[in-house]
Amino acid sequence: MGNMIKGIPVIYQYPVLPTGCEATAMAMLLNWAGVETANTDIARALPKVPLPHEVDGKLYGGNPNKGFVGDPFTKESYGVFHGPVAALLDTYLPGRVQDLSGGTIGRVYEALDAGCPVIVWATLKLREGRETDVWQEEDGAEVRWISPQHCMLMIGYDEAHVYINDPDTGQTEQYPRDLFEQRWELLGKQAVTARAENV
Repeated sequence: MGNMIKGIPVIYQYPVLPTGCEATAMAMLLNWAGVETANTDIARALPKVPLPHEVDGKLYGGNPNKGFVGDPFTKESYGVFHGPVAALLDTYLPGRVQDLSGGTIGRVYEALDAGCPVIVWATLKLREGRETDVWQEEDGAEVRWISPQHCMLMIGYDEAHVYINDPDTGQTEQYPRDLFEQRWELLGKQAVTARAENV
């Protein structure tokens, strides 16, 4: 059937971190793993890369695979992807972090079965996502941004639903499992977890 991890307090990202869903999901995971930290501390610690800006009619900006695009304390920012998230988590939990990104959804469910919550990327309230912004890194690599992008902490699932500690609502939410899986795939199958203890 599935599994649900109890006792992980939900952290609400607003009003302090309007674009800090990743930092908030990370703080919940760290708190579960025994590290007392605030989402604002994580937001400050995340590496930052530049917001998209126009140069000679072209948009240039930072890459969310390298750092947070903008500043999670501001509304006019974007976000960060799994690589920098896993790297920062590893500084708090050396040897315990597992980046499951690019794998199957089954690996996410296996982590939950083992009692480990998983940071996942999808869309806000699982709304339909669409590409809203495209820009280039200084080295020419293209960044395509899908909105409304959102990062959450998954704490359980069953045959029909997934259970999410949602930074946007400050509550544990129940979302349709099939729709979640579609949105998770749209956002590049990103997932990061940690073991409860170093074994």
